[in-house]
Amino acid sequence: MSTPDRREGRGLPHALPAGETLLWQGSPTFRALAVGAFHVKAWSIYVAIMLAWGIVSALISHHSLRVAEAAGFWSLFLGVLALAMVLGFAFLTARTTIYTITSKRIVIRYGAAIQKHVNLPFRAIQAVGLRTAPDGTGDIVMTPEADRNLSYLLLWPHVRAGKRGRVEPVLRGIPDAAGAARVLAAALDPSRAPAAIMPIAASPQRDRSQDSDAMDALASGGHAA
Repeated sequence: MSTPDRREGRGLPHALPAGETLLWQGSPTFRALAVGAFHVKAWSIYVAIMLAWGIVSALISHHSLRVAEAAGFWSLFLGVLALAMVLGFAFLTARTTIYTITSKRIVIRYGAAIQKHVNLPFRAIQAVGLRTAPDGTGDIVMTPEADRNLSYLLLWPHVRAGKRGRVEPVLRGIPDAAGAARVLAAALDPSRAPAAIMPIAASPQRDRSQDSDAMDALASGGHAA
């Protein structure tokens, strides 16, 4: 779990008002963000397919081996360039994103050129879920109340499409996600915190098809006053 940095204004649109306490701050790891949100593995497979297709199509067209190699080179060059851009965007996102949990709300600060803040008061959060990876990183997903209007495009990649098309903000790819979830569960409802955090431990061999069940298990309907 990340140690809160108490420098005024870091990760927040303004200083905390009286009576509100900073509980936790953290940022997504580059690797978790690149794999989970930017799907670099899928991009790598795509680059490999384009490389193979460039060579095979040239040979099928009865071109010389040199022409096939040139076609493969340009396919590889363009694919690697696109992959590098994706990785660069993931790196910038990881460097400029700060997630904050206070005693009354969750704040997502994101944006490299223009910084934006999303405030999620506990009273506007209907449920909270956790998904963890074997290395301890994970996502904390928040289901807002039905009347909370959020933009998927403006929040991406700190968001996922939930049930019935509801936009669900995500604290994505954070280190020690279980620790952050314990802090959040206690802040949402101290009386329910022990029960709320029991299901958050994930097996390293878990089936990804069970993610949706694990995501809904952390906390539901518990709000701080």
